[in-house]
Amino acid sequence: MALADSQVVVESIDSIIQSELKRVKNENPFFLHFPQEKDPSYFVWCNNLYHLSKHFGELLKLRWERFPDVDHELFSSHYEEEKDHAEMLRKWMIDIGLDDPELHPANYETEHFISLQYRAVTAMDENLSLLIINSTSEGFAHAVYLHAYAILQKTGFTDLEYWAIHCEADEEHSDVYHLIQGMSEKQLEEAKHLVQYTCNTLDVMLASWFK
Repeated sequence: MALADSQVVVESIDSIIQSELKRVKNENPFFLHFPQEKDPSYFVWCNNLYHLSKHFGELLKLRWERFPDVDHELFSSHYEEEKDHAEMLRKWMIDIGLDDPELHPANYETEHFISLQYRAVTAMDENLSLLIINSTSEGFAHAVYLHAYAILQKTGFTDLEYWAIHCEADEEHSDVYHLIQGMSEKQLEEAKHLVQYTCNTLDVMLASWFK
């Protein structure tokens, strides 16, 4: 089985992510209409982010348990760094006057994305899991949190530790191309398809938060 050149893998996957991220930044309501008000009612969409964050910690734990013998520490460190973030967001939401997000379910678009993430850690191989969870999802998350944090600061919110942490952590978590190993041409084609699909699912989910 012929292996794809590692540089080709990186360039082809990264070009998809960067192209899609640029498009989403220019078209998606999350980036175009992020609230610049302190009224809690503008942040009800955070219920979806909370449920995503809660499941994200759980699925990272599943990935760590599924791949216990990898020759890097990313799977363990990613879980350890993310496992408390949902509760940080929950506290922030309650503190600004929103309902406890545990009282409200995520919308279907968010549930779809959560399901895709579980698929990435339970049914995909190590390379695909890295590309879907880290390169793509965390790459998008980094842009999302940078955008949100800047506006929240400008609007006058305080106690923004949850948002600030993700501006740094998600950039680090998305930098995993050096961990991708031995992909065949067929596996690369599958990866390109699934990365594109993940970008689309992210785009739809983010837009749904501002309907």
